[in-house]
Amino acid sequence: MGPPRGSKRTSKVLLDRTAIVIAQRSADELFDLSLIVIRTFWHRLIPMALMGILPFAIVNFLLLWPMTQYEQLVMASADFATVEGYRARYLWSMVCMVFLESPLAMCGVTFFLGQAVFIEQPSMRQVVSAVASRWFALLLIIGLLRGGVLGIAWAVWLAVDPLMNTEWYPIVMSLLAAIVFFLIRSVRPFAPEILLLERCPLVRRKSESSAEQSYGKRSAWLHASSGDLFSIQIGIAFISFVFILATLMASLFFVGVLIGVWTWGWWMDLIFFPMALWMMVVWESVIRLLLYLNTRIRTEGWEVYLSLKAELQKLQETP
Repeated sequence: MGPPRGSKRTSKVLLDRTAIVIAQRSADELFDLSLIVIRTFWHRLIPMALMGILPFAIVNFLLLWPMTQYEQLVMASADFATVEGYRARYLWSMVCMVFLESPLAMCGVTFFLGQAVFIEQPSMRQVVSAVASRWFALLLIIGLLRGGVLGIAWAVWLAVDPLMNTEWYPIVMSLLAAIVFFLIRSVRPFAPEILLLERCPLVRRKSESSAEQSYGKRSAWLHASSGDLFSIQIGIAFISFVFILATLMASLFFVGVLIGVWTWGWWMDLIFFPMALWMMVVWESVIRLLLYLNTRIRTEGWEVYLSLKAELQKLQETP
């Protein structure tokens, strides 16, 4: 397989020079590199990320708003519900929704970074066009089979009955769903990269090149020799938890210093908590792309392929 596709331009600079040195790295080096990538491309990553985040954030806010009326829910409840119980249900629901929606929301970031690696930074219109051209595959694989739209369905269910107490069955159901999809994404995390960067078809037609692989075969082959992906995903989850906790504590301190209120209020529920979750989603998308590149380098000798391809282009252009 060659470099990520999606752009009509193919010049030697895309293979001969890259924004990220194509070399195999350890997990620690990938974590460090992800921060460098964010620092380098932050001015382009922010609008790309907002393009995907805002629609989901607005939907989440509208659907979960009834669940944040804690006092009214407690007074209307026939059981011994508490404000803390309803708040915990809201926070957990927000975590589940952002987790499930994140791959769909980050499609633009994934495509942009895949091109930016090869010194080609597509415009917002090019990113939207590239993602839109793959809408059916993204909706089927990431939206349905990987639970991308399940978060919205979950919020709709709770919005229909906001008085539903914090009983065990909705929590257990959402926890089981989160575990299942976490395991799927941990074992085979590169669905967005395969669909957007390699643009593998869902089903390979007979008229296509014999070298072209369907999404299923490409995914199975690429993930087959990546035995450390699950352990890396556990590390990413731990770092994400620590970062979110630190961000929330810093936000609580900032609000306390600014307005003198040191308690967890509505601003934490509706603004800072979702913001912290989405910030981590952006970082996780960056680290996943770097893991994808690292996996291809290890399993396919990608750095050798790019070097040979660049030299071939130079020879072909030499008079």
